[in-house]
Amino acid sequence: MTAESKSGVVVQASDLPETAAAGLPTNIWGFDQLPALPLAAEQVLGEYQQKGLFGPKGALRVDVMSFPPETSNPAPDLGALMAKLDFGTGHNMTPGKSGGGMHRTDSIDLVVVISGEGEMAYPDEDGELKEIHLKVGDFVVQNGNFHEWRNRSGAPFVVLIVTLGAERKAT
Repeated sequence: MTAESKSGVVVQASDLPETAAAGLPTNIWGFDQLPALPLAAEQVLGEYQQKGLFGPKGALRVDVMSFPPETSNPAPDLGALMAKLDFGTGHNMTPGKSGGGMHRTDSIDLVVVISGEGEMAYPDEDGELKEIHLKVGDFVVQNGNFHEWRNRSGAPFVVLIVTLGAERKAT
């Protein structure tokens, strides 16, 4: 992290949290609204207070998520996982009609694969389930549409997600 002081730039380095065994997203940075620059050291350095996964419109969140290898063919159901999550101040996660891991959020998500391999599944215009295979370095932009994450490999599938809080208008 960096910030500005009267005498120059202040830097604080930290390792990403260990998430491989957690199976839950870890919120590592965020704002409920984008701040004005320059950022002072007291605004960004020191102990980070987790804000949860989603913020209100205009918010920013940075999360690491590790998807453990699946033990069965259907995607794990979101119901049990949702009870364990800190959704933050702007939560609006809508499960898919068919259950499983299908969901959408009121956010634009910038996702980069940082280890492992997995799939992002989504319904096409005809409702047929399609999948995109993802590997280290792949980048996906999720624009609030339905999707689910799958890991059929034998190792954790880890992604870094930058979430921008958005507003969903009635259609």
